[in-house]
Amino acid sequence: MQSVTGIRLFGVRLAIVALTIYWCAIFTGTHLPKLPSGVGLFNDKFLHFSAFFMLATFLCYCTNSTRLWRRFGSIVLVCMTYGLLDELTQYFIAGRYPDPWDFVADTCGTLTAVSLYFFGRVQWGKRMSACLTK
Repeated sequence: MQSVTGIRLFGVRLAIVALTIYWCAIFTGTHLPKLPSGVGLFNDKFLHFSAFFMLATFLCYCTNSTRLWRRFGSIVLVCMTYGLLDELTQYFIAGRYPDPWDFVADTCGTLTAVSLYFFGRVQWGKRMSACLTK
């Protein structure tokens, strides 16, 4: 069976399509003038953490490089920059305001996802090299 990263949709990898759709969805969600009524059931910081956890996970999954520190550092930098810009642009939306604690939640979600993915990748590499040496 072909891996998900190899599946193509209209000539574009499916993972890239999913990342693009997800990123557009969170951008739209954070720039709506008023949150939908069902969203109020969750803590705002949990939503920010979860959104950026998934964004960073998608970015980790869609990128590929043997230079792990550069790869994952770039993902953290991209997510943190996007989180900062996202908060700053909310100033211009009626009913929304920038919140530094939202940025902290975004950063925590990003760092958690990248850390888990990084350590999973390292453990997978150790397991694969152990299998190859036997």
